[in-house]
Amino acid sequence: LFTKTHPPLVVQSMDKSLSSTKEEMVHVELVNTDDYISKLSNDLLLEILSNLSTEEVIRTSVLAKRWVNVWKKTSHLCLDMRKIAKATTLLPGVSHQAANSVTKVINDHCGHLERCTIYHDSRQCENGMLQFWIQSLVNVKHTMDLTLGNFSPGLKSNNRSNVTLDFPPRSFSHPSLTSLSLSQYNLKAPHVFYDCWNLKNLKLIGISAEVEVFNAVLVACTSLEVFALEITCHRKDGILKIDNHNLKFLYLSCSRIKGVEVSSPSLDILSIGSLSCEMENFIIASPRLHFNRNYWATGKFFPHTSYDISCPHQGEASIGHEIMMNGSNDGMKMFASMSVSVDLTNAKEVKMLKQVLAAWPGDMQEVEILFKSNNAARKESESSIGNTQNTFWEDTKPFPSAQFRAYTVWLSNFSGSNEEFALASRMITQGTVARCMMIKPSSVSPAKKLEIEAAIARLKELPKGHENLRIVMSW
Repeated sequence: LFTKTHPPLVVQSMDKSLSSTKEEMVHVELVNTDDYISKLSNDLLLEILSNLSTEEVIRTSVLAKRWVNVWKKTSHLCLDMRKIAKATTLLPGVSHQAANSVTKVINDHCGHLERCTIYHDSRQCENGMLQFWIQSLVNVKHTMDLTLGNFSPGLKSNNRSNVTLDFPPRSFSHPSLTSLSLSQYNLKAPHVFYDCWNLKNLKLIGISAEVEVFNAVLVACTSLEVFALEITCHRKDGILKIDNHNLKFLYLSCSRIKGVEVSSPSLDILSIGSLSCEMENFIIASPRLHFNRNYWATGKFFPHTSYDISCPHQGEASIGHEIMMNGSNDGMKMFASMSVSVDLTNAKEVKMLKQVLAAWPGDMQEVEILFKSNNAARKESESSIGNTQNTFWEDTKPFPSAQFRAYTVWLSNFSGSNEEFALASRMITQGTVARCMMIKPSSVSPAKKLEIEAAIARLKELPKGHENLRIVMSW
């Protein structure tokens, strides 16, 4: 801990000499043993501890008296019993001891606990221990962000657990709790989510239940802005109904589902990992997400994300964009596909587009870029702070990066504007597109058609980053 941040201060003495019988010179090195780190304020010490794991943080309590209680005020805890399971078969006695250690850590913590993560053995669901932890964290310590994960020792990670999460009604309804993630549970009833208007971020991963239970959970959680759902329904005979006016990010991976209905006027990002229903049974009412490509268009083999890039009001953060950038979107995988709409005359939106593409973890199967209609409407004299004239278009670096590559790129609503032509030409010459660039024009009027065809002809004459790249116009 200390050597990484502040190495011990070693001070070499003046050349003091001690004569010996052989008249040899001995240089004495004085070591300053002062502990400068322990003299720091609690706030600085907690900042140092924030970069360590919970196990390392707790171990600092044995360094000196100064450190005994520092860890108890950390804002984040991650208590992972899976690490014990790797070293042992997790016999009942071992599981009980590990659970008692988790309880002691929770009880001893006395600061503001902003976030807590617990991965536990399924036995804690059966003996009431998990319920006690939730009560302590939610109602006593007022934890804001809670993650609970159940695991069964000896089972492979892709095996679903049938441990039922059956707690008193309104267990997660405390006003301080705004983010909740649950993984590997079975839900028989929705009462644990009653009156959960406080939740803004909800992730249900590896959860099994009747579709009516999921619908009741959604009705109870009226303030959700982020919702990630990776579920298995008990029977394939129901419609999942997502009706939320605050929702901005939605991730769906659902098996044994008959259909999905989404109504969310504020939705910026829809990411589909896997759906067992057919396209005609997926109904979405979201005015921002109108694209030509979708999950079914790519053959139902690849996760697909639809993203309407828009800049929030000044001072506000784009919730969906933050999720895309921090790796929380399970739809961002190698060979996945994405449809994204962007205003190329807005430097902020162009920057967000570049960030998302550059952050993608591998080659994309296809990406559709839908140009917003106001791309061609900007006047040449416009001097808005969103103008990209001297930022993106004169940048000589590859767009979005030298590593990013998509096998197919669709350019929809193409008008032939300078910005659109510049983006297309960069993708062609820099090797961003590996196989095919499909261009879907914005207009079929005779005059505009000639202008667009001329722009596409110029694109075809450009040197290609990939020799076999095809450029195709699709009216």
